[in-house]
Amino acid sequence: MIKNTSRFLIAGLLIAWYVDFLFYKKPFGIAFTLWVVIAVAALFIISYLEKVKPHWLSFVLAGVAIALSSASFLRMEPFTQTISALASLALLMLLTITFRDGHWPYFRLLDYVLRGLKWLLTIFSRPWPVIFQGQKKNNQEENSDNVEIKPQNKRAIWPILRGLLLSIPILLVLASLLASADPIFEKGLNDLFKIFKIENIAEYIFRLVNILLLGYLFIGVLIQAIHPKNQEPRPQPNQPSLSKFLGSVEAKIVFISINLLFAAFLVIQFRYFFGGQVNISETGFTYSEYARRGFGEIITVAVLSLLIYYSFHSITRLESPNQKRWFTGLSILVFSQVLVMLVSSYQRLVLYEQAYGFSRLRTYSHLFLPWLAVLIILVIVLELLQRQGHLAFTIIVVATGFVVTCVGFNIDGFIAKQNIQRATLSDQEGYALDFYYISELGSDAVPGILDSYLTDNPSAKDLLGANLSCRWNEIQNQEARPWQSFNISHARSVNLLDQFQQEWQNYPIQQDESRIQDYVLVDGEKYFCANTSNWID
Repeated sequence: MIKNTSRFLIAGLLIAWYVDFLFYKKPFGIAFTLWVVIAVAALFIISYLEKVKPHWLSFVLAGVAIALSSASFLRMEPFTQTISALASLALLMLLTITFRDGHWPYFRLLDYVLRGLKWLLTIFSRPWPVIFQGQKKNNQEENSDNVEIKPQNKRAIWPILRGLLLSIPILLVLASLLASADPIFEKGLNDLFKIFKIENIAEYIFRLVNILLLGYLFIGVLIQAIHPKNQEPRPQPNQPSLSKFLGSVEAKIVFISINLLFAAFLVIQFRYFFGGQVNISETGFTYSEYARRGFGEIITVAVLSLLIYYSFHSITRLESPNQKRWFTGLSILVFSQVLVMLVSSYQRLVLYEQAYGFSRLRTYSHLFLPWLAVLIILVIVLELLQRQGHLAFTIIVVATGFVVTCVGFNIDGFIAKQNIQRATLSDQEGYALDFYYISELGSDAVPGILDSYLTDNPSAKDLLGANLSCRWNEIQNQEARPWQSFNISHARSVNLLDQFQQEWQNYPIQQDESRIQDYVLVDGEKYFCANTSNWID
């Protein structure tokens, strides 16, 4: 029972206001971590005031969500920031769904879907009676719990506040229409707004409505987390979530067919790929073409194999021990062959990197492949232990590991370092430093680029100097970032470039009159500073 609705109303509106204050028209930065901390703190503080004890696993989820959000101020690489923010928000959602019971490790995949949909519907419906009928309901709860009823004058405050909140947007809309109809009335309103220094009324209306809508949702999230409508029983992960209707014979045929197809593919792999470059050349493909064409498809096959396995496990009747052994054996054989394909895929990726260097997409794949292999190995273990219902928990752990790896790896710094090292080996095509791709990398790459520049490497020194000069020029022309957008990587790159700003005078920025674009002249060739910022590849 809700002891005090005021707490939820104030906390929900504050969390919504912080969304506006921290994010509106501001680049992504430390504000996201601050908002996550504020939201988590509000949840636990209200829980304490309401005398509701969270499950100990809720503290684990909250800590991991805050830790993942730290990429917002540790890295500038877009993919890392995006997946870490999404992972943090997903864990916050899971935290509010299982705040009191901590059932999330026992959820099956279908449980996540159903509980998530139910949560979405509930957070829309729960705030309405609390906001607009809250005092009457609250008084009934207080009477039932033998809680002393507050004086009438204190209870009357909330209807007044609700009335004001409802009237403000209505008055603003009507006033704007009347101002359009009468210039004298419009002048009077403008004079009034000047007193309060309101310059853009449309923007303020939009922001106010946005805060109220978000506040409504956050109130629902807090109420549902602390006082869920129904206490759900703990799921039994090894109990089927669906009625099984498919016979074991049909499943056996499907898995035998898949195994035969994979075996045929691997025979060709061993003949033409594991056998070396000479065997590939016999087919008319170059090594790099063979690597590029096969990598993505093999990854897709691995993911589809997991989906096929889970689907058939969920719908197939395995009534006898012999049927279970057949299913386990065929499943393990499928995944064993998939693991061999992943080794092949990893080798393809290495070949492609050797031929053309590193890019963001190739580096993402480089980090993703080992975690996908770990997931498949864990699925094999779960199948052997007959604990297939824990697949969802396993996916969450592996996905979290992948996100943490991306945050800690410094993707842009790694790409810059590897491509610069390649440029020192040879000037031939595929090895020469790509000035424009290096320019697309974010500030995470600046320390590595600067270190390579200071080593006085003649093969790439001037291009690196030109790149750093362009970056320094861009920083000089940028507006100051608000504190909400603070990022350690960005601040460090600014400090490093500032320390060596005398060096950048050797690479003066010039203006191209026809293209109206900045460039640096290196060995008589123009290198333009424009950064297209293709954030994937």
